[in-house]
Amino acid sequence: MSQKDFEGVLPAIQTIEKFAGRLPEGDVEGHIRRSAHELTLAGEQRCGVEAACERLTQAMRQLDEHNTTGRLRRDFENEAPSVTRLLEAIQEHLVPALRRAGYQV
Repeated sequence: MSQKDFEGVLPAIQTIEKFAGRLPEGDVEGHIRRSAHELTLAGEQRCGVEAACERLTQAMRQLDEHNTTGRLRRDFENEAPSVTRLLEAIQEHLVPALRRAGYQV
């Protein structure tokens, strides 16, 4: 990733990490936070970005499965706004920025 491409992707990555940091404590939420941080590191190192993005996406899928099968739905409703913002940031900012930079995500 060139410096210019990185500068275009960095704000989206920072947004993802910010919203992931707002998720409450829990195993799946912790996995999302770690995946977001891994994406930040991959962006800074300019390597492994596609794999890190895939792990973040998988973690979000796990959160959805976890909240529909494992936890009380009411508990999820408390974190739903943060999850919604995180999903929007991934879909509306991160994925387009990575694609513009030439990544296959």
